[in-house]
Amino acid sequence: MIIFLTTLLILLCLVIVLLILIQRTSGGMGSALGGGAADQVLGAGSAAQLTKLTVWGILGFFILAVILYVTYQGQAGEVETLQRTGVEMTPDPVSSPVPIDIEVPAPPSEPVPAPVIPGEQVPLEGNKSE
Repeated sequence: MIIFLTTLLILLCLVIVLLILIQRTSGGMGSALGGGAADQVLGAGSAAQLTKLTVWGILGFFILAVILYVTYQGQAGEVETLQRTGVEMTPDPVSSPVPIDIEVPAPPSEPVPAPVIPGEQVPLEGNKSE
């Protein structure tokens, strides 16, 4: 059912694009690309019908898109395995009721050298005067 609705949505997208392309434009680049071709094929009074078909097509597109969205979200639910790989998902350790031991790294044993500030003299390790 979902594959059929998705295919129908793609075909409806193509029909809407074609309906928009054959409508009369006010000039410019659209007329060079075939705008107004419907007048030659369907007759001079076809603008109102094409506009109605375009509006109904776009309305159908939005309704079909919402139906597919709700359907996909209903199927997404609580899935325990990834569908493409088949690998089981592990629960999130933060929400797990079992405490997990985390090792904290020890501080470095050697002192960290002071940062060098531009414009100041760099202290030398060997020549310490106290």
